[in-house]
Amino acid sequence: MLPLALDAVAEERLVDLMSIAVEPGAERADLARRITDAISTLLDCQIVPPTEKQLKYAVAIAMELSLAIPPEVLRHRHAMTEFLGAHAQTYRQRKGRA
Repeated sequence: MLPLALDAVAEERLVDLMSIAVEPGAERADLARRITDAISTLLDCQIVPPTEKQLKYAVAIAMELSLAIPPEVLRHRHAMTEFLGAHAQTYRQRKGRA
């Protein structure tokens, strides 16, 4: 469980909103949408893009191995690291640097 440091007023308001949203309907859907939007915004702020060096290396690999670079690889350093890890050895072997 993730402890949330809510002040008493915020915690009371959240409990009120959740009790209103118990029954399926517009209030529940609206609360779910707002919570999802807030979490998405928070996660988007935590995204670290790939470095310029990683981008150049990925493009070189993709060209040499005739690969398409997935969009998330161009946006997220974690995805870029996985892409490079999956294809760098084959790239180096083809280039004679293994």
